[in-house]
Amino acid sequence: MTDQQPDLRRRAAVQTLLGGLASLPLLSLARTAAAQGAAPPPEGWESFPRVDEATDPTAIALNYKHDATAADRAGAAKPGAPPEQQTCANCQLIQADAGEWRPCSLFPGKLVAANGWCSSWVLKAGA
Repeated sequence: MTDQQPDLRRRAAVQTLLGGLASLPLLSLARTAAAQGAAPPPEGWESFPRVDEATDPTAIALNYKHDATAADRAGAAKPGAPPEQQTCANCQLIQADAGEWRPCSLFPGKLVAANGWCSSWVLKAGA
């Protein structure tokens, strides 16, 4: 009978690999948390055209309305705030902190109403 010594190098390599795989979800969470910071508004956004809720394909697909009270906010059941408090002004996707019309990351090069709403509404971090 021969005594076989376990291959410690292989065992160490497997442990390192498994440890690295186990840390991937943590790295993903850190990246997501960093990305949730408000995106700065693009240069010259004040001169962008307004989203046309009747003809813009993205606006139609997302049920965007300039007036949030005209949108079916209750039917969309978005968590984070009561439906009557959900507007573009307190959405994570809005890119400016002030103004009646502001840029939104869903409508590049266009402005949305601060009092508007769409089905992609997400409560702004810290709001």
